[in-house]
Amino acid sequence: MYPYKDKKIIIIGAGPAGLSVSSVLMMAGVKHKILEARKSSGGIVGDIQNELDDFIIGTYSDGKELKKKIDEFTQKYRPPIAYGCKVTTIDNANKIVKFTQDNKQRTIDFDLLIIATGLRFNIDHRFENATFKKDIYYRISYCLDDFVDKTVAVVGGGDNATIAAIRLSPIAKKVYLINKNNFWKSRKDLIYQIENNDNIYILKNSILNNIIGDKNIDKISITDNITNEVFDKAIDKIVFKTGYLPNTEIAKNTLKLDKKGYIITKNNFQTSSPDIYAVGDIASGVLKRIAVATGQGVELGNYLINEVL
Repeated sequence: MYPYKDKKIIIIGAGPAGLSVSSVLMMAGVKHKILEARKSSGGIVGDIQNELDDFIIGTYSDGKELKKKIDEFTQKYRPPIAYGCKVTTIDNANKIVKFTQDNKQRTIDFDLLIIATGLRFNIDHRFENATFKKDIYYRISYCLDDFVDKTVAVVGGGDNATIAAIRLSPIAKKVYLINKNNFWKSRKDLIYQIENNDNIYILKNSILNNIIGDKNIDKISITDNITNEVFDKAIDKIVFKTGYLPNTEIAKNTLKLDKKGYIITKNNFQTSSPDIYAVGDIASGVLKRIAVATGQGVELGNYLINEVL
């Protein structure tokens, strides 16, 4: 006799956390399905430009290298992923997930739901339709040649911003690093590097007001938030590294979220709904590291097969 209860288990998201839950369920022979909005697995892993060094089993030069390993995993073990499925609604009362696939509205019912939708880039929507939007970047790894001998502005004060400035400094004509605060949210070693780099010009307490240009960017307008002085800097390209936002819109009317939009969970990853769990970067109070998301996924998978099913 099959040792586990026959429950319909749906996982939303095929990033490190979701795939880790799936791997445990697969090993135990527990049926489930993964809904993934993208056309491939890994979430935003492939978009990470810096070295990934939070793995005891190995270090990866960037997200693309780790993404290849994830692709190898999915090709070898064939987790039950349905790609191109953008979840729009969680109907907890009727235990139904609504999603679109191939431009068609679809539904799937569940007994247990695991949300592992991860993060997305914090996009500055003011410039989405600008005529110079080709000069606006959120990733740089795939297009470093675009910045050769250019004056570049990097916006942000965390690790991703400082890493981007450091990577651009040897090839760009000049790099402005614009931080709205008077402090950094970055590692001490990265702060040391930017402060001792002659080609990185640091602008603290600085707010980006506007990007000015026609077909190309000509300059940016900045306000010093201490003195209220407004000034311009001539640039060719701009890179936004202002953090991430949780992909929790589908949970807003269903689950309890914290002030920043992350899902509040208990010690067993259970949310405010007893049949819905959340793991990885979308969970409130969780360290945003791939190794942590992976470990949480494995832990939840084991909890489900040992305590729930």
